[in-house]
Amino acid sequence: MATIRKRGGYYQVQIRRKDYPDQSKSFTSKAPAAAWARRIETSMDNGSWIDTRGTRLTLIDGIIDNLIHSFERFDLEVAGPKMSALNQLKRYFEGWSIHDLTVDDVLDFAAHRRRTVSPSTLQKQMSYLQQAIRVSRVKVEEDVTGIAIKELVDRKIIMGSVHRDRRLKPGEYDRIKEAAGNHKWIMLAVDIALESGMRQGEIHALKHTDIDLEKGLITLLRKDKKSIGGKKKAVIPLFKGVREVLLSGQNYFGKADTLFHVNNAASISDKFALVCKEANIHDLTFHDLRHEALSRMFEIKKMTLEQVQVVSGHSSFDQLSRYVNLRPEDLVDL
Repeated sequence: MATIRKRGGYYQVQIRRKDYPDQSKSFTSKAPAAAWARRIETSMDNGSWIDTRGTRLTLIDGIIDNLIHSFERFDLEVAGPKMSALNQLKRYFEGWSIHDLTVDDVLDFAAHRRRTVSPSTLQKQMSYLQQAIRVSRVKVEEDVTGIAIKELVDRKIIMGSVHRDRRLKPGEYDRIKEAAGNHKWIMLAVDIALESGMRQGEIHALKHTDIDLEKGLITLLRKDKKSIGGKKKAVIPLFKGVREVLLSGQNYFGKADTLFHVNNAASISDKFALVCKEANIHDLTFHDLRHEALSRMFEIKKMTLEQVQVVSGHSSFDQLSRYVNLRPEDLVDL
């Protein structure tokens, strides 16, 4: 019989069965702990249990490490949001053998994650799991991940990204600033996003050497599927508002290589979400600030389409139009 005990910040599972070695494992949340216990006990009941300890190449967390290595061996960076999603998969499936994985196990994981993420985010995480299994080249009897994904798609539990037009509402910026309190670094990231239209990953990766105060330029590495390594060099103007943010944040930025000291790009959006929750602001993501910034370039700065494209990095107006959400009330006097 499995027992689950909470000790500190972890849920510890212990399984003791006659004729089987004791099994124990710790998890950061109860759902994966219970799922792991059910899977082990079921396999012991039907006689299919195999001790997979030590077989790192068939463990799902090992398979995910192999996927990460498949990028790093060619000096290709795994984007922050993807790395965060892969680490979540590793934590949930830690110690699980790919040969023991069932469709229900994958669906249990999807149900666990769906409580806190959008359908499009869940779709990405499921595709990362499928990619890791494919890259591992481990032969399995059944494509359980593919079957689970099809079921989730059919039920519309996962789907592609949905076009968003969320912008800051009157008073929300001040509420965010108040809720941020002493965590001033998140407001520096917010202000850079609002003044420049830069993406979260670009802000996180920003270095002092990328900023040319004399010429008024910022050099970035931006995603580009056609470029070697998936990124290309881009140069955008150092707007007056961004310059003011850099000056006001001198004490925080210090002289470290990168401006922001948080471990990964996802830390920015995570902190922003907590601040919005504290401010009682709903359905606003850090990426929505890019929508706000690009829209303001048209509305307030009266920039042309071509000028905004230089800043945003979009290759066509069709792409750029997804990020520009002009408000009818702002066009009345035109």
